[in-house]
Amino acid sequence: MDEAFRALMRTTWADQDRGAGIRSAVGNDHAGTLYPAAVVGTDVLLHIITTCPGAPRNAALYILLDWWGCFQPEPGFEAYTDQDGHRIEIIPTIMQRVEQAAEAMRVIAEHDTQARGLVRELLRSLDRGWIVEE
Repeated sequence: MDEAFRALMRTTWADQDRGAGIRSAVGNDHAGTLYPAAVVGTDVLLHIITTCPGAPRNAALYILLDWWGCFQPEPGFEAYTDQDGHRIEIIPTIMQRVEQAAEAMRVIAEHDTQARGLVRELLRSLDRGWIVEE
């Protein structure tokens, strides 16, 4: 998983599918499912969004938008127990992490014209909730 995120941080505009490695590392891209690793993956994606402008930022935004409302937890892995014994539900936790980063993303949208539309789309998705589109 670490290598997939390092590769994302080095991505360029010319790379074809900048998010394939991440989607495979934390989920089943073909089935549209996420594993518990998607929670930590969300933290890394948010870090990339807030610290790595250009192609890496946009790729991280696209990955979150790809997941949003289209991916669900892998059956049987809707929640897990963390190292402190807390039950972590995947989708609500991803939403919570994005909500916690919302203000930083609003600032990015004000200054980064390349990411502005993606940030706004992600924040609108957050406002609507994780609605699975049939």
